[in-house]
Amino acid sequence: MRHVLLFLVACCAAAGRGQTPAAPCASSAPTEHQLLFGAGRVNVLDTYLSPLEYAGPVLGVVHRSERLARWGRGRVTVTGLVAGRAAYAHSPTDDGKAWDGELTAAFGWHRNWHPLPGLRLGVGGLAELSTGFTYNLRNGNNPAQGRLGADVALSAIAAYDFSLRGRPFSARMQMDVPLTGAQFTPNYGQSYYEIFSLGHYDRNVRWTHPLNAPSARLLATLTVPLGRARLSLGYWADIRQSELNHLKRHAWSHQFVVGYVRRLRLCP
Repeated sequence: MRHVLLFLVACCAAAGRGQTPAAPCASSAPTEHQLLFGAGRVNVLDTYLSPLEYAGPVLGVVHRSERLARWGRGRVTVTGLVAGRAAYAHSPTDDGKAWDGELTAAFGWHRNWHPLPGLRLGVGGLAELSTGFTYNLRNGNNPAQGRLGADVALSAIAAYDFSLRGRPFSARMQMDVPLTGAQFTPNYGQSYYEIFSLGHYDRNVRWTHPLNAPSARLLATLTVPLGRARLSLGYWADIRQSELNHLKRHAWSHQFVVGYVRRLRLCP
């Protein structure tokens, strides 16, 4: 794992050194792009497949973009986020293995305040669409569980730009908490054959809220100058939980992330 992280740092630094500054364009605000690669651990429970918790290594990638909105008098930023992860987990007795994956796309906005020089606080909302799967290598009858959901999340950010020895640094933290949405799930004891081949619908699309699906995502990074590049290091936590149709599921992912930041200005 240590060699993988060192390789990712070297790749990010090489990508940053190969960047050329964009020509100035006074009529357009810059868009900040942050690309992060992660590695860590995940804990997965899906009682549709097994009553046991599975744990193992996880790899992930996050792309975040942010720019000033054309409206809001310079106080509103538009943000987008695409995140994916894949994990290979094992049971406590190590005789069961499972693959688990998740892909999320979110888009929204933040209303920003600047209470102190260099400090920005923002609150807003995100619309999210997520999909994923869990494949249990031990099961023969129902080996896999598919997921599809959509929700509206409350989002808050805190960002601080500062200088050390004349070099620019930036610390940023964003937390997103889903408030309401809908999620596909089989019912207890129901097979996918019954749903899709026989057409036996049994409340397979359920309304989600913090009481039956308490979830959160936290992304905290420190961006430091590295030559002509801007290297980002940080922590990414993705906590997904639900209890729907008498089935419990959680996926707790904690990852160390490394990547880089670019600011692009697109001229009309």
